[in-house]
Amino acid sequence: MLTIDEIKEISFRRAGKNGYNAADVDEFIDEVTATVEQLIAEKNDYIRKMDILANKVDQYRKDEETLRNAVYTAEKLKEDKIKEAESKAEYIIKSAEQKRRTILTEAEMATEREKDKFEAMQADTAKLREAILAIYAEHTAIVQKLPTMDDVKETREKLDEKYPFETIKDLPEAEPEALTEPENAEPEALPEPAKAEPPVRLELKRERHDKFEKLEFGDNYDV
Repeated sequence: MLTIDEIKEISFRRAGKNGYNAADVDEFIDEVTATVEQLIAEKNDYIRKMDILANKVDQYRKDEETLRNAVYTAEKLKEDKIKEAESKAEYIIKSAEQKRRTILTEAEMATEREKDKFEAMQADTAKLREAILAIYAEHTAIVQKLPTMDDVKETREKLDEKYPFETIKDLPEAEPEALTEPENAEPEALPEPAKAEPPVRLELKRERHDKFEKLEFGDNYDV
């Protein structure tokens, strides 16, 4: 392959006095032609490669743009997902807090209701206790009025003192009279024995407390 310097410094042999050797000229022309063809081929190859590179650069640019868009979309999607997750988390936390407050409020109200029920039951029990104690006091007062053994003994002594027992002595014995039964006399009807009166029962009037009838007490409950 000829170089630029070789082309510039080329010299042909003269053929005779006024000409060049045709073989040298033809050979030079062939080399120049080969060189030019080779340069054209290399140029075309370079152009093809440049086109390929240009296409690749364009593709890289498109891919870069696509990648940039994808990254932007991913960032945007990530931000949206983060915001959505934060919003859902906030909603869940608020709902849980509201539910917790509702449960606590209901528990407190139920506790208050149970306390009211217990207080009412205690009040009814206190009233029942007072009623029982009143009845007991009434019965105790009645029992206190009943005679004791000492009272019985003292009464008997007073009766013996007021109506002493004396033995009857030195009285004449009465002769028994002859008893004759008249004829056709019907036997005298014996008097009917007096009906025994039923013993008097001391009945204590007791006020009924219907509202305490359904109360139940445990074994360890102290009235």
